[in-house]
Amino acid sequence: MPVSDPQNQTQGLMMKKKGTLAAQIAGLPKLSTIEMRRLWRELYEREPPKLSRLLLIQKLAWRIQELTLGGLDEETHRAINQGISQIGRKGAIPKPRKVKPRTGVTFERLWNGCTYTVITQENGFEYDGDIYKSLTAVARKITGTHTSGPRFFGLKDQKTMVGWNDTEKEKV
Repeated sequence: MPVSDPQNQTQGLMMKKKGTLAAQIAGLPKLSTIEMRRLWRELYEREPPKLSRLLLIQKLAWRIQELTLGGLDEETHRAINQGISQIGRKGAIPKPRKVKPRTGVTFERLWNGCTYTVITQENGFEYDGDIYKSLTAVARKITGTHTSGPRFFGLKDQKTMVGWNDTEKEKV
């Protein structure tokens, strides 16, 4: 039987189980197995699977949070389903391809009142006359601390990195 309206279920759960989300989750281990299975039926509107007590608690905690705070977005669902199908076909999820900028791409960053310029070369990243293997190594040289190079230079999302490409297709 499909879930009719998560909002109404959440409100019903809140009415029956007084307290905050944290208090509801913290109270799960205190429930008997019979009470947990009853709660499962209420939250999922189906019979509970044969799970260990610990897994029942974890799945119930997830469901309470999901109904209260909202579930995963569509992009995350797609990524999970894609990973599951790859595991089914290949036995493992492949590592993501390394994405690197094209040779000649220039990165600039204003930091602590100074402008820092990095130029992509065939063999790495040129900064201040030296070649570094990664933007992270350059960011570490500039800041003196371990800092994500792509983040330091403002490259948060690889899909929006102008001038970057991978082995299959350019992302411009």
